[in-house]
Amino acid sequence: MYRKLRVSKNKIPPYVSFKTFQTFLEFLSQGMPYRIDRSVWANKFSGSNGTQLMTAIKFFQLIDNDGIPNLDFDNLVSRDFETKKKTLRNLLFRYYELVFELDLTRATKAQLREKFRTFDTKEGVIVKCESFFIQAARFSNIELSPHILARRHSKNSLGSSEKKKSNNSAVSHGNNFENTKNITMNNNMIKLILDKYPDFDPSWSPDVQKSWIESMTKLYDNLK
Repeated sequence: MYRKLRVSKNKIPPYVSFKTFQTFLEFLSQGMPYRIDRSVWANKFSGSNGTQLMTAIKFFQLIDNDGIPNLDFDNLVSRDFETKKKTLRNLLFRYYELVFELDLTRATKAQLREKFRTFDTKEGVIVKCESFFIQAARFSNIELSPHILARRHSKNSLGSSEKKKSNNSAVSHGNNFENTKNITMNNNMIKLILDKYPDFDPSWSPDVQKSWIESMTKLYDNLK
């Protein structure tokens, strides 16, 4: 028998990647364990992801104090897509009540941020909390304003990108010029040294021939 859990409005909202959350649900759909504990996810997810997943589970109160999954959790891992989507939608409306005080079809990013600051979370993870909510809302067919969905593309970031490309291009051209210059200098040096070397003469004694070959070999090795 499933217990009705008390809705808490001040817990840390999920800040795990929504994709990771979906992967976890898909993993559990292969067989929901009797209890959710570290051994369930330890071999599948990293320690940090596991901690973030547990934060999400506790925020939505999907387990009781003993780690026993409730009906909402069972429905979330259902292989029936509509059941999964409807359950998540209901959970969002239930646990993000303060956020839904906004008209999300018209709200701005700044308004959404103000609402997320009312949760018991640090400023550094608010962006991740918002990201989870936005992706979960879209998955659940909850309409969000274009202002919330808009991505930030500032002129400075674009300018920096173009400047970086320009600098990389300049470095590349500079390297090519230096490489060509070095090759030309090496070729000229080789020609200058070779011009001063006598041509090989088969009539030389074996010792002289050996000395000539060794010196030429050493020359080429040094000029590589």
